[in-house]
Amino acid sequence: MFSEYECDIIEKGIDISWTTWGKMRDSTLNLGEVCYVKSDNNEGPERIFKIRFCGEDIDEKIMKMISYIKAGIMPHSMLITPNTTPINLAEILAKKGFSIDDSDPCMMLELDDFNCQENLNEDIAVLKLEKDELLPEWVKIVNEGLFGCELITVDQFMDVFALGNVYFYIGLLNNIPASACMTITDNDTSVLEMVATLEQYRHKGLATVLINKALDDLKKSGIKTISLRAEKDAVNLYKHLGFKECFKRIVASYDLEKI
Repeated sequence: MFSEYECDIIEKGIDISWTTWGKMRDSTLNLGEVCYVKSDNNEGPERIFKIRFCGEDIDEKIMKMISYIKAGIMPHSMLITPNTTPINLAEILAKKGFSIDDSDPCMMLELDDFNCQENLNEDIAVLKLEKDELLPEWVKIVNEGLFGCELITVDQFMDVFALGNVYFYIGLLNNIPASACMTITDNDTSVLEMVATLEQYRHKGLATVLINKALDDLKKSGIKTISLRAEKDAVNLYKHLGFKECFKRIVASYDLEKI
């Protein structure tokens, strides 16, 4: 069972991530009872990432949100967490035809409990990007290894790179760039994002070494906690690094053909 503290840390990580994506060019960040990032050209990252409906007209607000989703004003998918209100929103949306996916967990780690493991594989090296020369290679790895398409452009990540609280890492196997990740910090907490390894280089220890370096840098800089939203096939990797599985991330998606 997760604690309120753990839930709040993960919610903060979600906010950190999506407010960062909202600073990319061709993206619009909207904050309010419904917080979301919308791609201006329908080609970048977009999602409703926080919903806090309150008052006596909640049903009306939900129907208005759905109408905006149908009209393309709001993204077609949303994150639902234990802090979402109303607390039964996933059930309400399921009855209205939304698909519900709760297969992937949210996880967190207290960095005081993290013990950096020495990299004993001489074939693997990790670079922290201090300049943007390798950013196109980093973006290529993320788009190919994580999304399977060109979801986010180099120019968009250039906007993120310039923010000052974002740190990019590339993992190399025999000097070949093959793995990538990034961390985003806010005060004493952080979030791990865009973990990707090219398919032909997976299961060789790259991601473990890469994330280990990113976490060690955070701990040395005084960051206290880090969170992430895991894909189910990477849960064991994160547990090996010390992350705790807290609760399932629910994604509710609108399907035009079904609704």
